[in-house]
Parts: sequence; structure tokens; C-alpha cells
Amino acid sequence: MKKYRKILIFCFLFVLSFSFVACEKKDEVSISNKNKIKQIKFPNEKDNNIDLKIYFADNDSESDSDIAKEERLLKKEEIIGELIIQELIKGPAVKGSLKPIFPKETRLLSFSIKDSVAYVNLSKEAYHAPMSYNNEKAYLKCIVWSLTQLPSIKKVKLLIENKNINNLTKNFDLSKPIERDDLKSDTPKEGM
Repeated sequence: MKKYRKILIFCFLFVLSFSFVACEKKDEVSISNKNKIKQIKFPNEKDNNIDLKIYFADNDSESDSDIAKEERLLKKEEIIGELIIQELIKGPAVKGSLKPIFPKETRLLSFSIKDSVAYVNLSKEAYHAPMSYNNEKAYLKCIVWSLTQLPSIKKVKLLIENKNINNLTKNFDLSKPIERDDLKSDTPKEGM
């Protein structure tokens, strides 16, 4: 199942590269790529789903190899959400003042959207404590702002290695999904 997503992601990666910037700073490259994204037409797109045909080997024989198709119905915004996280992991495309939020070794283990919540399951490398209040806030804002630009996502729930996390460095409560409003305060919450 992961194989077909990787294939699809790589197909669109070239067109979508540079388009999702981790924070809300704009540059000429991201503005140009945003216009390109509007022109993308996914194959067999219907009702925000993509109907794909994935081909597999049909038999075990070395002398007679054939393929057979399996149809998959994928949610468009889950594919794009997964791609956003992959771009955040890759880091800024334009050299300048922008800094990556994840270490390069970070991997996305799974991504899904349910009831307007994006569930982002990252490898242990994504967790790099300790972080100051401001650094953790920027880390979380980059993830939440990047994903909530998709209409189907209102909140984000982070998981590390398939496990719920209550916090990263005791600055923010991550036991529940977080939204943009949870990150607008300029002062740390007491008792965290």
C-alpha cells in the first residue's frame, strides 16, 4: 500500500516542489509554483478522490510473467497532506533565512485524515528536545499552518513511532489534536 503512494508522490513531487513553504514567508518560487498547482489535474479524479490502477506481478513463474491491476481509491487531500509533510522533512528549497524544522533523518511513518484531524505519525528523529518555548511554537506552527491550508484539515495530531505524545518539551499540550488558535498565544501555558 505504501508503494503506490510513493510512486504517486514522486510523480507529483517535481511539479509540487518548492510550493509548500514551512512558514508563511513568500518568495517568487513559491508564488510561481502555487500557480502551477492550480493547473494540476489528477488522473481519474472524482469527488475529491483519485481512482488509480496499480499493477502487480500476476504469477510466480520466471518463464511466464504477466501483470494484473488492482484499483485503489485514494483521498486527494491525504496524498497532498502526506506530500506537505515530506516537503517539511526535506526542508527549505530556497537558500536564505529559512531553516528546516525536522532533522534530515526524520521519516513519515503514516498520514491520514479523519473527522477534520490530520494524524501525522513521524519517526523518533522528529522529536528533538529540548526546545525553547519559541522554538517549539515555531516547530508546531510550521506543521499546523502547512496542513490546515487544506480544507479538510482543521487540527493536527502528532504521533511519534505510532505512539501518542503528551508534549515535546512541556510547552504545549499535545495529548489532543491542536489547531491554529492553540498556537496564537505569545506566552507559555502555566503548569506545562
